[in-house]
Amino acid sequence: MLRAMQHDPNRFLLAAALAAVTLLGATASAAPATPAARVDETQATEAALRAISVHWGDAELEGDVAYLEQLLAPEYRSVDAKGVSHPRAMILEHARHSAGAAEARKTRDAFLQAHPTEMSVTIHGTVGVVSYFDPKRGVDASIRGGDIFVYEAKRWHAVCSLHNGA
Repeated sequence: MLRAMQHDPNRFLLAAALAAVTLLGATASAAPATPAARVDETQATEAALRAISVHWGDAELEGDVAYLEQLLAPEYRSVDAKGVSHPRAMILEHARHSAGAAEARKTRDAFLQAHPTEMSVTIHGTVGVVSYFDPKRGVDASIRGGDIFVYEAKRWHAVCSLHNGA
């Protein structure tokens, strides 16, 4: 998967984990049991972005292409740690073939166990940034990647994801 880790960092870290396995959009040890079910993802709030991050990672693992199509802006790009850009179409195609991949979930879970990750959310007007970081080192010293969202038409849309090896 091109993305995925836990607080999602589900998505995000899977990208990193899959980079090790293949390539990956998620993190944190404090994810609610059913994140997307409890938070209205259409709200312009931090809680919505946190829930979206988790839902996104699960959608990639479960092949929920319909969710990804409404989440990812048409111009969406995921840039991996090597600087290679993966367009929206590639992410959607990967999700179509990943539905229910138990091995991908195991890879993500193992990565998160070995690399605890938390998220920081910043909202400025209609722009939201979700950053994934090592909680032991702190947000200012260990950003592992991030997602950039724009809020339009009463929902968040991902426009870019950036991953690194931190």
